[in-house]
Amino acid sequence: RYKRSKAELISMDMFLWLAAGHFIGDFAFQSVWMSEAKRNSWEVMFYHAATYSLTIMTVVAIGGFRFPPEITGLFFISHFLIDPLKARWGIIKHIWLDQILHLSVILAVISMFQ
Repeated sequence: RYKRSKAELISMDMFLWLAAGHFIGDFAFQSVWMSEAKRNSWEVMFYHAATYSLTIMTVVAIGGFRFPPEITGLFFISHFLIDPLKARWGIIKHIWLDQILHLSVILAVISMFQ
């Protein structure tokens, strides 16, 4: 039987909290108005990326993880760059690809703290 190391358990726990924050920030806290308006408004895209970033950092803090402020900036910038690929320019056609890109950022953050 394979026993997981403490680092592996922390990584999985961190991933689950980050993923929860991601899905809450990207779906639950994005209104229909925001989803539609961010296609044509950089201001609304900014609000969505800010809401997303603050939500994900709040959820992981509830989970007991603390990240430096630069990580909030990383989530904001990555979200502000990834979302227009689908919402504004139509480069990304499927939501699953959008989500893979966001989850890749999450995995990169986890790898920074191993």
